[in-house]
Amino acid sequence: MKIDTTTWGKFSIGSLFTILNGKGITQEEVEDHPGTLPAVQSGGKDRGILGYIDIDYVKSRDYTTAFEPCLTVARSGTAGCVHFFDSGCVVGDSAKILLLKQKQSREVYLFLQTILNSLRYKYSYGRKVTSAKYAQEIICLPETSDG
Repeated sequence: MKIDTTTWGKFSIGSLFTILNGKGITQEEVEDHPGTLPAVQSGGKDRGILGYIDIDYVKSRDYTTAFEPCLTVARSGTAGCVHFFDSGCVVGDSAKILLLKQKQSREVYLFLQTILNSLRYKYSYGRKVTSAKYAQEIICLPETSDG
């Protein structure tokens, strides 16, 4: 399969990604249960990472997690800000996890992070990222062809 950069197609975010809503996780929980999993909230600084939390604690609380490459998008605050996490993360209620429906390389995730960050302006002035609205956003990407 080759990527033809002369032919770009329109794709909805919802057709490419599964969007997972975060659940309330606090700074105190991160401090009280230190570990290795990045705990992410809304924020442009430090990729939105509050700190690193214990994986077993996160699993016991049934928080929204990914243990594979993923993107996160800030729901409020720095709404629309997208970050890449190579080995997954847990997100609080002011962020969402974006998982590609088809497994892809790190480079594809980084490319998509750049494309999705171009949408940030749409979520300025207090407009929050909702799953329904974000899933309908259209982005342009190179189309693939066999050969």
